[in-house]
Amino acid sequence: MRQLLCLAAAALLSACAQQAPVKLYSGAEQPTSQVLVVEMPNTLEVLNINGQPAPEANRMVGNSLRQLELQPGKYRINAYFENGYDVGGGLSHEIVRTRSATFTIDGQAGEVWRIEFDEPGNLKQAQEMENNFEGVAVNTRTGERVVSEPGPRYVSLLGEMFGSGTMVATRDHGIAPIGAAPQATAQVPMAVPTPSQAAAPAQTLPHDASTLATLKQIYLMLSPESRDAFLEWAAQ
Repeated sequence: MRQLLCLAAAALLSACAQQAPVKLYSGAEQPTSQVLVVEMPNTLEVLNINGQPAPEANRMVGNSLRQLELQPGKYRINAYFENGYDVGGGLSHEIVRTRSATFTIDGQAGEVWRIEFDEPGNLKQAQEMENNFEGVAVNTRTGERVVSEPGPRYVSLLGEMFGSGTMVATRDHGIAPIGAAPQATAQVPMAVPTPSQAAAPAQTLPHDASTLATLKQIYLMLSPESRDAFLEWAAQ
């Protein structure tokens, strides 16, 4: 039994140390030689790519570099640093989330670009870069380095939904490079559902911490009457 537990633990650790690339282009899966790969540390969160929300880009499976697969071309990736730190000897926890930086990448098929920055070593250093986060996008093949520009402030998924009225999902349609011809498959906006809509949505949000946090925010904004109505609907 002990041997089985050890084997299971080893397999779990191995799985956590690896994570599959995140496909952010439409159509059939392509070999690595035909796509542009963008690598970034898991302490970076993607706000949007070319102005389009990309919640799948923040899917976290392990502690290694996150890999995003895109069509070859030009992209403006708005990403911010987010990490948690123990406070008071571990009695509490504080999350630092910086303003985003815009990383411009113009990559060819088969290239790997890596987003790099000076990662803070403690809470104080993280707080010092809350409003001036910056980094570089590095072409690992040519050595080209593109310094980031100041990006927009963090907007939660809740803000994306209610700020513009719609949110475009990337799961089925992908993100096209800047200046690319429109995709053959039209993007379908995800409208915020109302309690009267009984049919299941055609698209779903990813199951991750960001989605759960957004749902909690929405629930806490409801009046007691609306919460009761929502719970009654959910129990159906």
